[in-house]
Amino acid sequence: MDSVARRNQIMSILKQSDIAVTGTELSKQCKVSRQIIVGDVAILRAQGMAIISTPRGYQLVPSNTGGIQHVFVCCHGMEEMETELETIIDNGGVVHNVVVEHEVYGNLEGTLNLHSRREIKQYVKRMKESNAQLLSAISGGIHTHLVETSNQDDMDAIEAALKKLGLLYT
Repeated sequence: MDSVARRNQIMSILKQSDIAVTGTELSKQCKVSRQIIVGDVAILRAQGMAIISTPRGYQLVPSNTGGIQHVFVCCHGMEEMETELETIIDNGGVVHNVVVEHEVYGNLEGTLNLHSRREIKQYVKRMKESNAQLLSAISGGIHTHLVETSNQDDMDAIEAALKKLGLLYT
């Protein structure tokens, strides 16, 4: 299979999947190395394809669902991360990203797209297994999350719950 056919296959796989697809899975399906997939995804992005990398793999940028979005400014360490994310999910939210401000690079963003406790557990497990630090470690724990809900009541509930836990930066 030539590179154009392989990139078309990658796009087809991502379009058909409701969940993120790992680079390893794409490499198996396309019968190439994971590094070839990384390069193909970079080329597809450069061609304007809306592919994002999440902790669970590659996926197409979800279309705007018409929900309500709000950016929460939070501050905490590793020990509160799971509680923070579960609080958002349990109150009807989707955590799209985490952003920190770096004094030289400006905003640094990690795509999360966490929709469920199961996805949070996978994310936390991966963080622990890789011994990774939170992105917010470079900003003293201060970070933002873009959160989306289907209605304002859920957004208000998230804000109240995060405030009650002392996770909002004030």
